[in-house]
Amino acid sequence: MGKLLRFLISERTVMAVILLNTAALTWAGFYEDATPEKGLIEWIDYGCVVYFVVEMILKIRSFGRRGYFGSGWNRFDFLVTVLCLPILWSPFIDHSFRLGLAPIFRIGRLFRLFRLLRFIPNVDHMAAGIRRALRASIGVFLALLLMNVILALTATYLFHDEAPEKFGNPAISFYSMFRIFTVEGWYEYPEAMVGSAHPAWVLGTRVFFMGTVLVCGMLGFSLANAVFLDEMTMDNTRFLESKVDDLNARIASLEEKIDRLTRMSDPGAR
Repeated sequence: MGKLLRFLISERTVMAVILLNTAALTWAGFYEDATPEKGLIEWIDYGCVVYFVVEMILKIRSFGRRGYFGSGWNRFDFLVTVLCLPILWSPFIDHSFRLGLAPIFRIGRLFRLFRLLRFIPNVDHMAAGIRRALRASIGVFLALLLMNVILALTATYLFHDEAPEKFGNPAISFYSMFRIFTVEGWYEYPEAMVGSAHPAWVLGTRVFFMGTVLVCGMLGFSLANAVFLDEMTMDNTRFLESKVDDLNARIASLEEKIDRLTRMSDPGAR
């Protein structure tokens, strides 16, 4: 029983079932509902969900609640498995009602693919870098969010009548300004609104959108990327700094020994 238990909860078995589940989900996309092939794939998918539930229960019984939930990856696996539980109801639900819940079942299936993340090499190191980078970048993100709100309100008051489909209310304006922040097709906004307006209004409109793209789109997102990448590579930077400090200490010690030997070999220098 011990060997069977170790086999069922081993990382290799878990990885194999996840890959099988991924292949089944991919395969399912090539067939329509109510076909024999789709039915077979659904049962494979169902079996994978049952395995994940059994694996979770076995690990909790083997490691204990504290031992199991003490691991961040186990907590992540538990969350993913719980989100997939609606799939277990599918064989007991009327077919027509099951079709209405299909989006929920599909989302539950997709959550399982996240378990592949735990098998990425050095994923813990990468996750720590991402958490550190997000904490360092929160100030820049909040500043961009505030700028988006201010510019969205400004655009609503300025261009409500000229382009109601883009700036009809603050919510629509917020989305439109965010699109402009991405520097994707931003020039279409002023060109669609100026028309035969007064030259001063045309100039002011173009300057407004040019300034938005320059300050928030180019400089703002560049700053956010720079802060994020700097924190992501902080571990490598600290490692190199420690190596340089150690090298400097060794050089200083070597220079001191050379100076001492020089004084000992040259009596006149004493």
